[in-house]
Amino acid sequence: MNPKLKRMLIKPRMILMMLLLLWSLFQLKPWGGLDVEWGFDVQGGSRIVLFPTNQSVNLEDVTTVIQNRLNIYGLKDIRVRGASDLNNKYVVVEAAGLTEEDIESLLASEGRFEGRIGNTTIFTNEDVRVDKTRQRFYFDNPTGVYRYHVPIVLSREATQAFAEATENLVPLGFNINNSYLDKSLDLYIDDILLEELNIPADMRGREIPSAEVTGGDPVYIEAKNNRDRMVAILMTGSVPTKLEIVSIQNVSPTLGREFLKSTALAAVVAACLLSVVLYFRYRNIQIVGSVLFTALSELVITMSLASFINWQLDLSAIAGLIITLGTGVNQQIIMTDEVFHDYSKQKVSNAMFVILAAFGTMVAVMFPLMFIGVGSVRGFAVTTIIGVSIGYLFTRPGYLAILEEII
Repeated sequence: MNPKLKRMLIKPRMILMMLLLLWSLFQLKPWGGLDVEWGFDVQGGSRIVLFPTNQSVNLEDVTTVIQNRLNIYGLKDIRVRGASDLNNKYVVVEAAGLTEEDIESLLASEGRFEGRIGNTTIFTNEDVRVDKTRQRFYFDNPTGVYRYHVPIVLSREATQAFAEATENLVPLGFNINNSYLDKSLDLYIDDILLEELNIPADMRGREIPSAEVTGGDPVYIEAKNNRDRMVAILMTGSVPTKLEIVSIQNVSPTLGREFLKSTALAAVVAACLLSVVLYFRYRNIQIVGSVLFTALSELVITMSLASFINWQLDLSAIAGLIITLGTGVNQQIIMTDEVFHDYSKQKVSNAMFVILAAFGTMVAVMFPLMFIGVGSVRGFAVTTIIGVSIGYLFTRPGYLAILEEII
């Protein structure tokens, strides 16, 4: 092995950087396709910003209900988080496959489920448990519609309320086995009547521990969506506050993939131009290769850390990566200029002080954006902070170890 290369590889700074790079390659698994969670800007989907009308509500309670509701509804690649600006709180939902009807029925609505007899509320979401093992979904030939049956189990308080509410009702009809009470059990979601269930006369004054929500539609997908929406609302409960839609942004997967290809091509062209400029400046191919290797290492490590913490790389995060790379190359040039013609420990200290000042300034600027950004600003800030931190703590010292041996 080349003595210079051997001395470089046994330096602690270089060993730490190489170990981190190896871990990053294992985390990203580039041989099987990058193991990175791309944001909706790349893979396509919808971003919805919702405004809670009750601003004193706990955003964590709201996001938990919405997350559970979307998971039960069958949607994948969902991210629900709270956000805020200087004045207001918001809920941001990013997911693939959301339609405007889904947004209205699942996100913007409170989803308060009620069963009433006359003006008396018998049960709400809190009193209901869905029995998923006995659900039924089938095509009803006589009527030509797809029907669903969702069994529900009622709480003790709800069964007592049912018995009290039906005790004084009057049966209609002469045969007790085929007659119904003069009032029905009405099911509401957000005060909108969903279904009227006739109550058999033999249930008057009895505590009934279970019931069944039914429905149907001639179109298969509509019936299935209605059933899934009903189950989601029943199982997750109501949202603690009404939500108003602030904005809806849709991105197609095709547009996202084209953007990713364009970004990769631009990065290759930029690397070629940078190589030419660095060579004409230093006339040393080793320095050119070292700068490119360090920049690539910084990119790989930053992306692997984002993958490790399940951070989505959307357009704003990619912009943060570009800022990180640009800042990193600039700082490497500062280090090279300081020590290239006259290497000394003092000059190394001067270069590292400049880099420390730039690192502190960047973090100070980006840190507030992590908390006041509603949309993509937060992703930009987080990715930039991660990138410059990795640069200052790992890749800059590693580049310095390489530079010492080159000089």
